[in-house]
Formats: sequence, C-alpha cells, structure tokens
Amino acid sequence: MNHIFAILLSFLLLTPSVRAQEDAYSYMDTDEHPGETLEINPQEREEVLNPPSNLEANLEDNDPLEPINRVTFGVNSFLDDILFDPISAMYVGVVPEFLRERVGYFLRNLSEPIVLVNNILQGEMQDAEDTLRRFAINSTVGLGGIFDVSTDLDIPYKREDFGLTLASWGFEEGPYIVLPILGPSNLRDTIGRVGDYGFDSINWWAYFTDDNAIYSYTRTGAQVLDAKSDNIETINDLKTNSIDPYVTFRAWYTERRRSLSSKNEGRVIETAQPEDDDEEDFEDDEY
Repeated sequence: MNHIFAILLSFLLLTPSVRAQEDAYSYMDTDEHPGETLEINPQEREEVLNPPSNLEANLEDNDPLEPINRVTFGVNSFLDDILFDPISAMYVGVVPEFLRERVGYFLRNLSEPIVLVNNILQGEMQDAEDTLRRFAINSTVGLGGIFDVSTDLDIPYKREDFGLTLASWGFEEGPYIVLPILGPSNLRDTIGRVGDYGFDSINWWAYFTDDNAIYSYTRTGAQVLDAKSDNIETINDLKTNSIDPYVTFRAWYTERRRSLSSKNEGRVIETAQPEDDDEEDFEDDEY
C-alpha cells in the first residue's frame, strides 16, 4: 500500500499543475487579512505543540509515508532557513503593510474563479453568486482586486478549494503527505491542488502562451511569500518551541484542514465586527 501512495505522489509531483494554485500554504493562511502578520491562537498553539494522545495516535496512523515525509520536511526546512525565511523577513521589513495588503488582495482575487467553481460543485449557489459578484466588483472598482471593495459592501470572501469540495462529497482525507516546497498536505488535498489548477481560467490563458512556466513559478512564489510573510512569527515560534517540528506541523495542517472541511467553521471571512466581538470572531474565523 505504501508503494502505491509513493507512486501516486510521484506522479502528482511531476504534473505541472501543482506549481500554481492559491492554496499553497492553506494550513497557515486563512486569507482573512492579507498582508497582515498573524498570531496563532493560544489554545491552538498549545494543541499543536502538545497534541492529545488520541489525536497524536490518529495522526501517526494516517502517516504511512512518514520516513519519506520526514526527508521532504527536512529539505523544506533547510530551504526555509537559507532562502524563504530570510526573503520573507526582508519582505516584511522593507515593504509597508499597506502594499503587502494590496499584493495579498490581488492574489486572493485571482483565486475567485477557483472559489466560484467549487461553490457550484458543492451546490452552494448563493455562495457562487456572491463569489461572482465579488470578482466582478473587485476586478473593476477594486482595480484588479488590489482593493477589497466587496467586503465593504457586505459580500464576504468565502474560502473554497477542490480539496474542501472533495471533503463535502464525503471523500476521506487519505494519508498525510509532505510536498516539496508547498509543504504539508494529504492525498485528498494534493488531488485537490491539481483540480484547482484546472478550474483556474487564468492558468488556461497562461498555458497557451510562451510564458507559461514563468507565470506559474512567479505566481506560486508570490503566493508562498505572501502566506509565509503573514505567518513568519508563528512558524518560528512553533519551530523553536517544538520538541519535534515535523509532528507539530503535521498536527497544525491536519487540524486546520479538518476545521475548514466543516461547513460551519473557518470558511467565511466576516466583515468588521464591534470591538467587543473582535476576539471571539477572530478565533472562530481563523481557527
């Protein structure tokens, strides 16, 4: 069975589709406040650093590729240390938060066609209408999405991807997988990445141009940088205080994706709330 998973994983990694898609760091970034450095909820931090014994046993049972995954995790961590983390830190230190927000909103707007298709596949037609309205308004009035005008008009962003669609159809998450560069995933979400690539009309446009590879790598790089820069403090905190960073990040990814897979948690990015409700809403929406 492990060999089957390894062969499937190798096939997916050789597919150009995994290069460019919005959900590159889904276990980190909820896209609630693009460009804003986020902090992990204290309760979630405690749970991922010290997962309950029943959860830890469940995660171990769902990780048949652990030896391979640990090697990939080690390579990713090495690349983080020598490349991505320094670049992310420089990005946060040099680029003002306002400009980082514009980049984040622009990237999020590019993902709206993916969200729209997944809304439809899940049978959520009201969500699909809202997503279509968001994309039309933000792409025009919002100047290509660099301003989130739709949220100000009470049309909230609703995070979706094909991995979540498969979950809504009843597909199990499958074994835990660590992807090169992109990091933690599972079999369902890895297949979801390929599906999301196919749903993205911009990727189809790029496919028929001579600059497809440049576009794919540039977009993915921007997405990874945007997500990591928003979460760099949390990442460093977990790496520093974790006895086994591999186990910690496995728990972090799995719990966040399971939360997003629940229709009532983590999917809708609400508009501004009264100050008294800020902390509660942040916990509900983020985690």
